Amino acid sequence: MITPTHALYNLALLGRRDFPARTGPVLLGAFFPDLPGSFCLFWCGLVQGLSFKTIHDSVYPSPFWQGLADRFHSIPLALLFGGLCLLLKWAPGAWFALSACLHSLEDLPVHSGNPHRHFWPLSDWRFYSPFSCYDPHFHLGLVAAIDFALALLAAWVIAKRGIPTAGRWALGAALALEAGHSLFALARG
Repeated sequence: MITPTHALYNLALLGRRDFPARTGPVLLGAFFPDLPGSFCLFWCGLVQGLSFKTIHDSVYPSPFWQGLADRFHSIPLALLFGGLCLLLKWAPGAWFALSACLHSLEDLPVHSGNPHRHFWPLSDWRFYSPFSCYDPHFHLGLVAAIDFALALLAAWVIAKRGIPTAGRWALGAALALEAGHSLFALARG
């Protein structure tokens, strides 16, 4: 599963044609938990010139980057933020928080070797799934096929609601990225 897939899933689950103002917060919440990983890839790859393999195998698994990623994937922190937004009657913040929670729940079943501490700061527990969206030793081919099928279903749900041309382009780009990821995963697994 890649970040655009979270956007597809979350928009299909939470987006509504009659509430277009919800779309932005849902998309931001879908992307938010992966910001540390994306920044690490950008900074270490483009700025420092490290290879993807070095970043994936050595840099991102470091305690600093994993600790940061754990905080961004924290379900209790997202729920706390969402609850505060509800108390303040700030709907965009609540939709953002709900989407961030969904992102973390979507990650739980597909992280075998690099799970986050989804319940930090309440717990340091990590769920080491028997399935992976990256590791061919943990049913990667099956996960990639299911993930792509669900992404297609989510895209169909979103398109059925009617979206403007720019949205269709974004939907197509997300599906193309997921297709590339799935094909790469199937070739590895």
